[in-house]
Amino acid sequence: MRTRVLLGAVAAGLLVLGCGGDSTGPPPPQPVPGELAVTVSGGGAFAGIFLTVTGSGITAPAASGGASLYYDMSGGTLSATVVGSTLSGEVLRFSVPDVGDASDYVVAVQQVAGTSNQPLSPGGFSATVSVAP
Repeated sequence: MRTRVLLGAVAAGLLVLGCGGDSTGPPPPQPVPGELAVTVSGGGAFAGIFLTVTGSGITAPAASGGASLYYDMSGGTLSATVVGSTLSGEVLRFSVPDVGDASDYVVAVQQVAGTSNQPLSPGGFSATVSVAP
């Protein structure tokens, strides 16, 4: 009888080990499509900005706050000019396949025009990409 109990316990243990599968941790997070926003700060008031955003899967760019947008998409880079009477804060939104990858998108300020159409130093402005509210 002891042999049967011992064999039963060994068989149960092997069954449990065999059902463990190939667990390598939790499944990867699923992509969450959505919008990212480009926010400009520093440098004072401006009425026009030319910037580039580099990253994969950018679609549907749109100017924020009633401004006008002129853009070109080429090879994973969005080249965008946003023009308005006075711009500040969020100037641009675009759609992406996964908002969880927001930090993978790089924005660079190329040129800035003041409210009287005078050129401003782009070095005085910074731009960031974040998940749109």
